[in-house]
Amino acid sequence: MTYAQGWDAAQVGFGPGVRALVEEALLPDRGVVVRTGTYVVDPPFFGNGDIGRVAVCGAVNELAVTGAEPRHIALGIVLEAGLPLELVHRLTASVRSAAAEAGVAIAAVDTQVVRAGEADRVFVTTTAFGVTAGGPSLGLHSVRPGDRIVVTGPLGSHAAHLVSLRDGLGYEHHVPSDCAPLGGLLRTVVSDIRHARTVVAGGLAEVLRQSAAGRGLTLRVDESALPVRHAARVALGARGLAPLDAACAGCLCLFVPPGRTGRVLAALHAHPHGRRAAVVGEVTADPMGDVEFLSPDGHLRTRTVPAGSVPERLL
Repeated sequence: MTYAQGWDAAQVGFGPGVRALVEEALLPDRGVVVRTGTYVVDPPFFGNGDIGRVAVCGAVNELAVTGAEPRHIALGIVLEAGLPLELVHRLTASVRSAAAEAGVAIAAVDTQVVRAGEADRVFVTTTAFGVTAGGPSLGLHSVRPGDRIVVTGPLGSHAAHLVSLRDGLGYEHHVPSDCAPLGGLLRTVVSDIRHARTVVAGGLAEVLRQSAAGRGLTLRVDESALPVRHAARVALGARGLAPLDAACAGCLCLFVPPGRTGRVLAALHAHPHGRRAAVVGEVTADPMGDVEFLSPDGHLRTRTVPAGSVPERLL
């Protein structure tokens, strides 16, 4: 059975509209924050998730790291004609489930159908709406020399899962995608951190590069401290990828004052999505704005990611 026309909104399960959000944002200490992203995943349906979950979690996480509280999401979905109906049902169920897990309501959905071969089955654009609540802004300007760099989970699991599926490596059963909504995790530590970033396309190396350049301070990372699942390292290695450069879908990079690192780690380790959180480096006072990596053999180096080394369509 195939699907050839736009789905009915009732199939998605709408939550409240954005009127309450706008009314709340009119309060003196509130404001609306919006983040949007377009998601393409290869393959769009994978072992423990699909593009619907990736899109909802991705938009919500991008909003949460601003310090705002996610409330609503809106989705634009492009479906390829001939997509089996069971996959449409899987997608809608996944969107509902991920939204419920993230604690957000689905405010609007728009769908379009294109000819077979024009969309690789399905593409999704998601916009997340949230409100500020008078808490820390988590801006990059807050980062200080001496701050510790913390990652909330293993690196590269999402990329490794997809690479293994695409190339038939067989590791996908041992390294599931880490895709998850992380707003709840972030709320447990938000008062004790300075800055937060999602670790997505380009991996942790790209997040650190952007952070170092944007803040004008050098970051130093201990490669031996990076949490990476063995199966993920092997699967990525088969494609010539390093875990530092691989996409995640459920990992954050946090910048934490040194005196609060123990408390942050304890809170992360108590959360299901933060059990393998680790301190992986620190911010130095060097104004060069570089990223230095301490290799397991004790050598300090900078590294350049060759153009085209990161596979396309990971997120």
